[in-house]
Formats: sequence, structure tokens, C-alpha cells
Amino acid sequence: MTTPQWGYERADCIGEHALALFLDDMERVVDHYATLDGEQIETRVFQAQAAANKLLKAYANNARKTTAFDGQFIDIKAFADPSGKTQFVPIFSSGLKQKLMALLQRSDQTTRH
Repeated sequence: MTTPQWGYERADCIGEHALALFLDDMERVVDHYATLDGEQIETRVFQAQAAANKLLKAYANNARKTTAFDGQFIDIKAFADPSGKTQFVPIFSSGLKQKLMALLQRSDQTTRH
């Protein structure tokens, strides 16, 4: 079985596309730790936070033609949804959130006809 490549490892990790790849990778991180069995929730939050920090640093170091990741941070929070299932949510720093929102707004406008 092949492990999927991280977005920051890809040749097309450039500009705004790097932000889209980052969102996919962040979802991969939070999903993994939310569903990890055998560990206490506090341990999983700690591990997810460490993974998110590492991911953000990797994007800051490897994404080209963007400064969207420089000096930014993420806080990982956990909660139980109404069915009792654990959910992990990344809370983005304001600078990163602004860049991501701008990307989402542009992509939303391009899909409207």
C-alpha cells in the first residue's frame, strides 16, 4: 500500500494552489487523529497539534511563490458531535485564515455561471 504524497512535496505546491493542498493535508491530519483508537483524547489533541505545527512549517519551507504560511499558527481543538463522535477542528491564525478565505471566495466565484 502506498502512502499518499503530502502537498508540500508536490511540484505544483506553488502560490494559491499551495493553500488548497494545505487544506487537503490539514483534513488528513485532523481526520487521522480524530479516529485514532487506543489513546486518550488529550494525547490525540497533543499529537494532532504537533503534526499540524510540523505540516505548517513544511509548507512555509517548501511552498513556492507564496508567503501565506510565514509566521502563522494553528490551534487544534476537539469536541464531540451530537452523536458522540470525536471531531478535531483546526483553528487558523488570522493571517492564514484571511488567505484561505480569499482562496475560497475566488474559487466560489469561478464556479458560478
